[in-house]
Amino acid sequence: MVDLQLAEAAGWRALMTLAQQNAQIFLSDAIEQYAVSLLYRSLGTAGSGTGRQVTRFTQHLLAARHEPVDNLPAVGDHCLLFAGLLTEQAMRQGIPVTYFVQVGQQAYHDHAARTSGADGLLYRELAQHFVALLDVFLTMRELNDSGPSLDGLNAYQLWCETGSHHGWQVLRQLTPALPAVATHARH
Repeated sequence: MVDLQLAEAAGWRALMTLAQQNAQIFLSDAIEQYAVSLLYRSLGTAGSGTGRQVTRFTQHLLAARHEPVDNLPAVGDHCLLFAGLLTEQAMRQGIPVTYFVQVGQQAYHDHAARTSGADGLLYRELAQHFVALLDVFLTMRELNDSGPSLDGLNAYQLWCETGSHHGWQVLRQLTPALPAVATHARH
């Protein structure tokens, strides 16, 4: 008898590897393992309905922006999933993808500051490499879709504000012109 959980986790790992190769971003083993575990835990198999759960959690997070948060890793995880795999829902609600990057990075960073040992190091690394992991998730999403995972505005903001390689690649797909970086000129 085949262990279905092992097979599903292996499927997520294979998809992560393919997305990293396509994105030309190679994550550390610790981040890759965390991401595979997050995908398996949160999304499981196709049609599990967890996308709706992530959306509800994110809506709750947005409604309670200024309240203290108890479970910082969950906030980081949900922001990563929302920005990377449920991007169209963020765009439909008019929320820039960069908002979720900022909130997710900060949640991982704050949790790392409160945690010692290997867990603290892992969450510090997740905060530092949030954008690279997001780029891999966006690439993973595009492996199934025929078009870009971001619209032009979100791609530009993601590239300009976070240095996202994926944001740059989407811009290059949308236009042959090189995007200009906004400068702050004084008059």
